[in-house]
Amino acid sequence: MRVVVAGAGFAGLMAAYRVVQAGHEVVVLEARDRVGGRVWSQELVPGDPRTVIERGAEFVLDGYDVMRTVLDDLGLGLADTAMSYYQREYRGGPVATAQATGQATGEGVARCAAAVAAAAATAAPGTSLAEVVAGWEGTPALAAYLSRVEVTNGVGAGVLAAAAVSDVTAGFDRRPSWRVAGGNQRVAQELARRLGTSVRLNSPVRSIQHDHAGVRVITDDGEAAGDAAIVAVPMAVLRGLRFAPPVPGQARRAWQRAGLAHNAKLHVPLTRAAVPSAVQSVPGKFWSWTAADATGQVQPVVHAFGGTEEGLAALAVSGGPAAWASRVATLRRELALDTGRALLTTWNDDPWAGESYSALTIAMAEGDDEVLATPAGRVHFAGEHTAGDWAGLMEGALRSGERAAREVLAATHRR
Repeated sequence: MRVVVAGAGFAGLMAAYRVVQAGHEVVVLEARDRVGGRVWSQELVPGDPRTVIERGAEFVLDGYDVMRTVLDDLGLGLADTAMSYYQREYRGGPVATAQATGQATGEGVARCAAAVAAAAATAAPGTSLAEVVAGWEGTPALAAYLSRVEVTNGVGAGVLAAAAVSDVTAGFDRRPSWRVAGGNQRVAQELARRLGTSVRLNSPVRSIQHDHAGVRVITDDGEAAGDAAIVAVPMAVLRGLRFAPPVPGQARRAWQRAGLAHNAKLHVPLTRAAVPSAVQSVPGKFWSWTAADATGQVQPVVHAFGGTEEGLAALAVSGGPAAWASRVATLRRELALDTGRALLTTWNDDPWAGESYSALTIAMAEGDDEVLATPAGRVHFAGEHTAGDWAGLMEGALRSGERAAREVLAATHRR
């Protein structure tokens, strides 16, 4: 059997790897000149390995079981960041309402989060987070909580589904956080190395033809034929692909309802040593952190992550890194930033991404999770947006690739 995979991010490469392990042939078509998709590791200061940053997906968190299995298989390891993704210091004002004053504490935000989660658990499907907290007293803790959740999900509380507050990133107690030693992109690079010449870069997929006999995947400079296809491109890109015959209307409607998160990242070199930290700018709709790498030393870099369309507009990311870097310097006066060497990464304007990741919004209908992962004949779908509770995460991408590979292999046995 020959399987054509569209996309060499975590999902596509994982699917291809499992198919090859089962003894079959693959062709992986990737639009970029690199593998990894929205996982992208790079030295912020060229030639300085202490400054390896994640321009895309960053943290390995609790429950990333498939990730850990894959790392063991590939001979890669994790590095403790020495800070906690879950626990932050909250700074800045004004807060949500004129009546609320002061700064939020971590304990106060955690209590607020528990109260919101309890209310969200009984909310009707289609209820937004804003509706859940409507009428609540505007406290510093609520303002900090909403800022954090909106940034994490990349959409505002008015369109974010209340159910989103129960995802695996929602913890507020101190727990460890990791990165892949040497950079998260090493996972994709090692998978691609094992797949060898099966991976074709600079080959954007434009259309997919499929029938009872097989599939034809059309690129800018040719095509690849096979017995099945696995499409593992971001949702924003998937919407633009042509399928012949078309995918079922139910699937197309679910694609259009899927939420697209808006996020960006900023990395700024430091000129003085720092300690591990995590600080949320409540009004700025971004957070920043300093973290250790595989050496156990804190990197000479401050990292920042912002979210929502409104938040990114306020940070003026369309004009480059300068405005945001200035905001980080104001927020983190205890750090010595080299703002002139700041590096900005945006994903929503990237032609091969169109989004940072998927978001659970009130537009999504019951059952959409299953529809997004449902094959259309010989065409199967992978990607973090098909991963249900793990959507938006590296772990979700890897799990979706394994699931798509199992589907293809099972379908082969039935034919």
